[in-house]
Amino acid sequence: MDSISLLVGPPPNASRALNQDDFDTRYNFAKYRKKKTNTELVKQFAIGDNWILYQQPNSWIQILPITTWINKYHVKDTLGKDILGALYLSLLLLPQAIGFGVVINDVSAAVYSLFIPQIIYAFFGSAQHSSLGALSFTSIMIYCSIEYSNSHLSSISLCCAFIQLIQFLLPLELIFSYISTSALAGFSVGLFIRTVFRFLPQFLVFRGHDCKSTTAVGLLLPNTTNDVKRVLQCFYAAVPCLRSADTILIVATVVAAIIFIIFKWRLSRFLMSKIGFSAPHEFVVLLSVTFLIFFFQPDVAAQSTTRIDLSIPKIGLWTFPSWSTFVDSFAISIYAMTSHMQITKSIAEEKMYKVHRKQELFCFSIISFLSSLFGLLPPSSSYGSSQVNIESSKFSLAANVLSLIPTMLMVHFGAPLFNSLPICAIGIMIITSFNGWFSDLKSIREIFYSSTWDAALSMAALLSAVVFPNVCIGFIFMLFCSVFAVSLKVQFPRMEVLAKLSDSHFAEENRYEGDCLDTPLRIIRLSGPLLSVNCESVRSELFKQAVVVKGLIGIGIGTRTASLRSQCPSAVGPKESVTARESVNLSANITIIQECDVSVALPPSEDTPSIVRFLVLSMNGVTGIDKDMLTCLSQIYGDLSSENIKILMAGVPAFVRDSMELLGFYNTVPKTQFYPNVQEALLAARNAVLPFHMSVSMNGCRDVIALSCAASNADLNRQPSPEAV
Repeated sequence: MDSISLLVGPPPNASRALNQDDFDTRYNFAKYRKKKTNTELVKQFAIGDNWILYQQPNSWIQILPITTWINKYHVKDTLGKDILGALYLSLLLLPQAIGFGVVINDVSAAVYSLFIPQIIYAFFGSAQHSSLGALSFTSIMIYCSIEYSNSHLSSISLCCAFIQLIQFLLPLELIFSYISTSALAGFSVGLFIRTVFRFLPQFLVFRGHDCKSTTAVGLLLPNTTNDVKRVLQCFYAAVPCLRSADTILIVATVVAAIIFIIFKWRLSRFLMSKIGFSAPHEFVVLLSVTFLIFFFQPDVAAQSTTRIDLSIPKIGLWTFPSWSTFVDSFAISIYAMTSHMQITKSIAEEKMYKVHRKQELFCFSIISFLSSLFGLLPPSSSYGSSQVNIESSKFSLAANVLSLIPTMLMVHFGAPLFNSLPICAIGIMIITSFNGWFSDLKSIREIFYSSTWDAALSMAALLSAVVFPNVCIGFIFMLFCSVFAVSLKVQFPRMEVLAKLSDSHFAEENRYEGDCLDTPLRIIRLSGPLLSVNCESVRSELFKQAVVVKGLIGIGIGTRTASLRSQCPSAVGPKESVTARESVNLSANITIIQECDVSVALPPSEDTPSIVRFLVLSMNGVTGIDKDMLTCLSQIYGDLSSENIKILMAGVPAFVRDSMELLGFYNTVPKTQFYPNVQEALLAARNAVLPFHMSVSMNGCRDVIALSCAASNADLNRQPSPEAV
């Protein structure tokens, strides 16, 4: 037989809500410390966790990482492999260095820049594998700095050393956090496009005498732009110029491209599957194309090759850098370190060891300083999943040091042969070596489907590398766009209304079907920093939810039964009408008949007691708050309290409550409105407005219904239930 028991007041087993003060007392909350002095703040900024990596007893181990891996080096098992790897790496790095030098028009500096990084990084580098000295996108950045800012290599390296040392000494690593992977991918694709245009005039050479400009670019942008007659003459002479194109050079370029593509995407994979490593195809192809052009047409080869001076550089005086050189060096240093850490960390995760950015900055500063003495390049790593990065990860740093011996021998005895290298083949080698741009394009395409912010940032980075003549200035613009994007994200924190799914689960109201609450309240989750720029958006959202909570029915019905949940007066869940779930254990339904629209609230009469309604703010995701936002919340609390709407704050982080106490927020909003979690806040609201509880047992299936004795704010005409309960 069904039974109904009516209890006045809360049920015997009802628990009291635990507010924030009771929670802190029960679990021994540690109060905030006193305000720090200016000296303590300076120490925290300058030291803090900045030097935690170099604290005793591992300080020397971190400064000289060679002491870690050299003790684990097995001479019998590894030395023979590293000797073969040294020869293999020299065959990989030498063509890369020549390509780097062709980009910046200084092959000698690029080739000799292989030596200093390999030695210094073996002592001070935190990674166990290195591809320093290989061709990278910093080549086009250095070329633009030399071309547009009249910079010198010694000045660029000196400025990079100074910037990297300052970043090592001070906690300035936050600069790298603004360069996201999407921005780096977009900018790298733009650098690849600039590299292609850098070598396009070398692929299409015209030898006609009708145009003063002898390249394909000269047809579109003649040198004598001020002379209209000269422009017209070039226009009419376009066809003769095209007919005068060097066929042998174009054929050689196409053949070199086909050979590079076949070696890179076919033969290399075949050899990798058979013998475990790929062939140094760049070195082989460069030699083959050199012999081909020199044998068939030596006169053309003499005109289409670059003269390489491989004399040993000498120590010289520094050239005092200009401000433009310093700005360019800042961009080169930040991009080189960011791309280096990206590929190094991926290899470190695969090989299961750690790489420290601060130690890498210290190592790079030493390399840059020594390179500036000889007028050499600042350090940089190969970009993406290039052949150099893949193969260098198979050997230790000892192989990099030993690779200098065959490299020096090839430079000394092969210098005359290097002078016959065709620029077209070198250009094709440079373009095909940058295979990371294709994966970057695929990642940018995926970003468009996942995040609008990141997609816009990646496109802005790509355009900044293409549009700006000096790509170093384009990088500074990209960095500014990244900081601006972060500020825009801060201005719009996420404010989501939550639905109660169960006693311990809450989720977005517009994505899940939730239970009807037995209390007139709304749950709003705040996430992100709450700063002064967010005041108006937070105020607007809270007042919007205050209007919604006014329309909720004062009488509360909370149940686990599907038939009762379907009678929820407000739209909860992704649909306006929530379909009730079937219950096989329930043979009777309790139905509420309602003839008027509850969404139209009528003004209460003078004898009607006021109904207290609630807004519960879940603040677990708040990452920061300032004084202006606290003032805004105080004003919102006072305005809504006058309309019988109480604000309950749940899950407020300890550091946020520290700021509230220091800035006097509790003088306006009492501590009794704070609760450790949303469940405690809901229990406090329920106990405040629902004094009557009814326990219903139907055919052995027990359910709980909570009824409020308070009058509704809406004039509801209800009829008796059609069934006796």
